Amino acid sequence: MLHTYPATLTGDRLIWSGDAPLGLAPAGVPVHVTVLAPPITPADRKKRMLAALEELAARGGLAGIPDPLAWEREQRADRELPGRSE
Repeated sequence: MLHTYPATLTGDRLIWSGDAPLGLAPAGVPVHVTVLAPPITPADRKKRMLAALEELAARGGLAGIPDPLAWEREQRADRELPGRSE
């Protein structure tokens, strides 16, 4: 059974957020680190937001949807509700 220990990677060091693994050798322990969310710089965030707004504008914005209620029903019809899959 694998155990998970929460930690934060800062540079080349792990800082344990809770209990550290027992028997941690002074020389270190081989680990696998999964990055849950890559860091996004404010400049990257701005570029992504601008690209999304430009795409929305290219589609005609909200005026490009002739019947918003029908569009909303169509969007929701294909989506499975969380926790209710068969």
